[in-house]
Amino acid sequence: MPHAAPNLGQSLPDFRPVGREGAVPDQSVPVHSVAVLGATAFSPAQLRATVGKLIGAATPLPAIEAARLRLLALYRGHGYVLTAVSAEINRSGDLRFIVTEGHIVSVKLSRNIGPVGTLVLGFLDHLTHERPVRQASLEHWLLLAQQIPGVAVGAVLQPNAAAPGALTLVADVVRRPFSALVTADNRGFDETGPAEGLVVGDMNSFTSLGEQSQASFFHTSGGTNNFGQFSESFFAGTSGLRIGIYFGAGRAIPSGTLREVGYRAHLDVFGLYASYPLWLERGQSLELKARFDGTDNIVYTASGFSGAETPASTDSVRALRIELDEAFSDDVLGAARPALTTATLEASRGLRLFGASANGRSNAGRLGERFDFWKIDLSLDRTQTLFNPWRNASVALEGTFGGQYSPDILPSSETFYLGGNHIAQGYYSGQVTGDDALYASAELQLNTPLNLRLLGRHFFIGSQFYTFYDWGQVWQNEPRTLGQKPNDKRLASFGGGVRLRLTRRIEFDIAAVHRFVTQLQPPASGVPPLRETAVYWGVLARY
Repeated sequence: MPHAAPNLGQSLPDFRPVGREGAVPDQSVPVHSVAVLGATAFSPAQLRATVGKLIGAATPLPAIEAARLRLLALYRGHGYVLTAVSAEINRSGDLRFIVTEGHIVSVKLSRNIGPVGTLVLGFLDHLTHERPVRQASLEHWLLLAQQIPGVAVGAVLQPNAAAPGALTLVADVVRRPFSALVTADNRGFDETGPAEGLVVGDMNSFTSLGEQSQASFFHTSGGTNNFGQFSESFFAGTSGLRIGIYFGAGRAIPSGTLREVGYRAHLDVFGLYASYPLWLERGQSLELKARFDGTDNIVYTASGFSGAETPASTDSVRALRIELDEAFSDDVLGAARPALTTATLEASRGLRLFGASANGRSNAGRLGERFDFWKIDLSLDRTQTLFNPWRNASVALEGTFGGQYSPDILPSSETFYLGGNHIAQGYYSGQVTGDDALYASAELQLNTPLNLRLLGRHFFIGSQFYTFYDWGQVWQNEPRTLGQKPNDKRLASFGGGVRLRLTRRIEFDIAAVHRFVTQLQPPASGVPPLRETAVYWGVLARY
């Protein structure tokens, strides 16, 4: 599945007030008493300390204005961006700072989107219980509402006559009941490809649970690898907790030398998962995920009597995983050079429960593999804008680093798969695998729109020209006999290409790569080395 960019609130309205404060005349007035009215967010002592000493026979108006601005800054500094502060003084010299604390008293939808509208209102109703309302809360609940499958949510704040500072939040909502994704490329293993395609269809939010029913099907050229999966997920309440289940099955009948030995594999998968947003606001998110995965993998070969098909290995894995996903944007190099950073940390523990295979079996997929394994995976990615060579264009550098560590000999399905269109781009996913792995890549990108004229019509195409270098290495934990060489492998490649956004729904990618490592098997094995160069293409369509 293509990686989706994290939603960090790019579509949220800017709740910060605009405009500049007006100047006050350089005059003085007598002040006999000072009071702050309408303030509930801070203690009287904090308010007095913020206002300062203003009582006197000739208090300058600029000093009063400075005190008002300090009160306003106190609120704004704590995120209360919808709060206003005014000042008035009567003829008796009684100075009053009037604080109008912005708060949400009601939420509405711009249109009827069916039962899921109840869930949108349930998320946003949390804002009515906070006075004054903070910008972080506005962003959190709006972003959470935007995570409802098939629902787009905007926001408009309107005055409400219920009380000073009262506001009505109108959620501008649109629902798409169905969505789909189709992707194809030529990055598959030669004997189960290389052309491969994936079709994903979604049914979105037909009930107040904000559920998504998703069916996906993977297919390779020649029918050598087919896999289907169904998943169902929904929100449990209005805290942001999302729960899901999935199950799928597939079979692989490779061509070439694997078919000659009668290789055939059958895979069943199933599991449960849950996610919860620990932190969600504009420019930053932190999500906790928990998952239980089950896989049953059987490999058959023609190794029986007279070439009869017989099971060569059977692996049943049950694993519990805990994952933390973080994403944040920053402008440490200046507002004109923004950056996006994502990080994922996952810990996995194999369970000897629910039908998992036992350690030490004779028909294991790998000799000495452990089904009560544990492992840790880490992935870091940062895309930093460097400069703008011309209008509407930018040059950025994307750096990626990650890997996996385990002290155990892992089942094949738990080893690290090196290769693919994100890690070691010059190789197919799983070109080499290992118990432990490290990888790194650097990609220089030029983002610029293309204005093309064809058949009398103008076409504006988003484009990203890129060049990359990547490296990766895997290590095996299998014991070695005296004099046996380790089966560790390294990959490295260099290349470049262009990613084109042809329309808002269709993307196309083409790249040429040079492989620095081509001999992945010992020469004595008879397996020929890879070609030094290759051209990869990919297309993606969204509905």
